[in-house]
Amino acid sequence: MDEHEDQLDVMNDGSLLVAGQAVSLRSLVADRLRLAIITGRFRPGQQLRERELCELTGVSRPSLREALRVLEAEGLISTMPHRGPVVAALTPDEVDHLYALRLVLESFAAREFARLRRPHDIATLQATMKRLDDLRESGTPLELLEAGSAYYRTVASGSGNPYLAQSLQALHNRIALIRFISLHERDRNRLTFTALRAMMEAIIAGDEALTERLWTEHLAAIGTRARTIVEAGYRLADASGASTPSAA
Repeated sequence: MDEHEDQLDVMNDGSLLVAGQAVSLRSLVADRLRLAIITGRFRPGQQLRERELCELTGVSRPSLREALRVLEAEGLISTMPHRGPVVAALTPDEVDHLYALRLVLESFAAREFARLRRPHDIATLQATMKRLDDLRESGTPLELLEAGSAYYRTVASGSGNPYLAQSLQALHNRIALIRFISLHERDRNRLTFTALRAMMEAIIAGDEALTERLWTEHLAAIGTRARTIVEAGYRLADASGASTPSAA
């Protein structure tokens, strides 16, 4: 492990074991490996050796390869000549492109949510916000990531457009490690939670214009932060004293 892994709350090797659990092996292995990538257990650019992964997960090579194909389709890994599967590493420009797309899709989803305001979706959004509030001071980065992801999934679902929700889920998978890293910054997390609450209130009020404006501002800010993290080699940059949102 490198010095950065010592700074992050990463999953341990025992958490990768899936042998003996009565769930589709392909799905379960893919879920465990996805989490390992998202939490930085496997670093961007790292080669994934089948023998090592089989030992860690306790599954056969055919099951492992099926799971790796799922992750490759999601863009989390790529197959390199003479190296095999490698954890995908985004460039700063690619991060800019992804966050620009996220801004367009997610601000539109939020605006549609504000227009539709279906009671079930609103209740779910309020519940996810409460979960974030409960974790504000004591939650681990992984707990915060999962709670934040539930919030964003609810907004996507609230748009009433399943294709939009599917596209946003794929996009969030690509940037999850960046978000996980950023959630180690408690001060910035508080600013993010304040923004998430304001955006929720605009949706509930049915103010479409305000909702879109708040989401656009929020996503532009966290997109800048995400680029900074990638430019620093998937590390938290040295504190500058500035109060900016986390890349949640």
